[in-house]
Amino acid sequence: MSEHFPENAIGEDCVTWCNVCKGFTRHRLDRVAVNSHAAKAGPCLEHGPRVELTKTQTKRRESQRQKELFP
Repeated sequence: MSEHFPENAIGEDCVTWCNVCKGFTRHRLDRVAVNSHAAKAGPCLEHGPRVELTKTQTKRRESQRQKELFP
């Protein structure tokens, strides 16, 4: 079960485990639910959010990599 923090901690940051970084990093504290008076660790502040690429973006990046490999 994740650790919950008091309402006045919302917006602050805390140190908790990050599954992406595989270590303890800073995370923003977010509200647990609408009209809730508790907070829990939200997104990691050490790395940017994961962004899913569209098929077009993936193809474009792959073609740029190929151009770099074979100029």
